[in-house]
Amino acid sequence: GTAEHLGGSAGATSPSAPNPPPNQTRPKRSILLNLVFSALVWCILTIAVAAAVLISLFNSHIEDQVRTELSNHLIQLVSLTERSARSGTLRLRSQMADPRYDRPLSRWVWQIRKDNAVVLQSASLGPVETPNAAVVAAPTGRVGTFTGPLGRTLTGISRRVVPRFAQGAYTFSVARPSEEIEASLARFRSLVLIVLAVLGVGQIATVLWLMHTGLKPLASFRAWVAAIREGTSGRPKAIWPREIKPIADELEALETHIVRLVGQARGQAADLAHAIKTPLTVLRQIGETVPPDLAAKLTRQNDRIDAAVQRHLARVRFSGRGYALVRLASVVDDLALALKKTIELRHLSLHKVVPDWITLRCDETDLYEMIGNLLDNACNAATGAISISVQSVETTVSILIEDDGPGIPEAQRVEILKRGTRFDRKRPGHGLGLAIVEDLVELYGGNIEIGASHMGGAAFRLELPFDPGIKP
Repeated sequence: GTAEHLGGSAGATSPSAPNPPPNQTRPKRSILLNLVFSALVWCILTIAVAAAVLISLFNSHIEDQVRTELSNHLIQLVSLTERSARSGTLRLRSQMADPRYDRPLSRWVWQIRKDNAVVLQSASLGPVETPNAAVVAAPTGRVGTFTGPLGRTLTGISRRVVPRFAQGAYTFSVARPSEEIEASLARFRSLVLIVLAVLGVGQIATVLWLMHTGLKPLASFRAWVAAIREGTSGRPKAIWPREIKPIADELEALETHIVRLVGQARGQAADLAHAIKTPLTVLRQIGETVPPDLAAKLTRQNDRIDAAVQRHLARVRFSGRGYALVRLASVVDDLALALKKTIELRHLSLHKVVPDWITLRCDETDLYEMIGNLLDNACNAATGAISISVQSVETTVSILIEDDGPGIPEAQRVEILKRGTRFDRKRPGHGLGLAIVEDLVELYGGNIEIGASHMGGAAFRLELPFDPGIKP
């Protein structure tokens, strides 16, 4: 900011930093977060259930397929088996339809046993070495897993059959590698999980977008309510959704009703003040004709009535107004110009440090009232110098007004803000200036403090809410 002097030289001041703004309470619950959390839980449950159902169905399908395949291979093995007329040994009329049974070490095996002796087996098991040939111990009558001759886990089935060419029963067994089945299941599970994960992410993203789009009108609605509270509301331009429009219509009607009530209240207060003014004048005239002791009592009561009326009129005057952006430096310059004659007559100097870029959202008249009252008090109390400095800290603007007068005792700093209290009783007035300032500061959610100045006199610190993102 820039420093300016009016009148004589001014003493340097070192205003202390303003108090930080009070912490604002945050809402504990959020509609958006609740909806997102519910949608997320629902999506996860849906994906988990879908994955479990699909994997279970595929497992059942693979089991049925393996059972059917092994049963068909067993039937084929039994139908191809015959006894050689020349040697009398068992043989197959032709090879099995699945060539993997003839591939060495493929672990696709079949075997024919008589009791516990291996009679014939597939080429994948190698030649029969009676009686040391390993037995394919597949479960009888059902498909199951077991440890095969090569030490690997196999899935197979066995059945005892009495062939047409023999009187005794033979055990026919077929089996395949279990790891191939597990590999197929693992590939399917991975594919299902990847696809469902992609679909889940897409579903969650869609839900988030829909929620953002659906709740977006609430941001405009909130801005409108804030504008009503600040007194800057106009007719909203938003096109409300069907669900919000009834609330918006009610709020618009409520705003119109409040404006009408405030206008009526202000008019009635003005009428009341006008009605009381004439009787008070008559009472003052009567007081001039009565004995001095009675006249003093009458004058004191008249002053109390007048002070109360003026105070309440001041409240009505600044209530219900619309707010606008006001450049603080312009207000200070105008007030300095208005006080220039007083400053020169009393041989005072005014030192200003006011940044040009600070703007406040308030009623311009209210800002003139607050700063003007404090500057006027400083002019009345100062003996040589007055200082006004402005600082901004986060969301607060601190306006510090100091003088080099006698100061205000600490015990009287609270009392001086009360209605009708004047520290300097030699000057005329009803002591309403500081009380009105306090009312205005309270209206805007600010704070006023009285302390000791570095210049030796009183220091009035005025703190008002400030939006640093707003530039003139």
